Amino acid sequence: MLEHCGPPSEVDRAYGALAAHVACHAFAVDGPLREYHLVGLPPPDRALWRTEIGWPVFLTGAAGPEAA
Repeated sequence: MLEHCGPPSEVDRAYGALAAHVACHAFAVDGPLREYHLVGLPPPDRALWRTEIGWPVFLTGAAGPEAA
């Protein structure tokens, strides 16, 4: 799970950070991705926007870069 703080137009950065973490720790995605809007859209202040991103993952057993 990752919480994106900001407008939906910038949520791709959060997905990129989560994908990098998943790849670095030898995880793989297993199932549909989910977004939960914790603050209803659109709130009056863009700084209040919150989206929680969830990826169901499993350990692949492959060594990450830190194991090299």
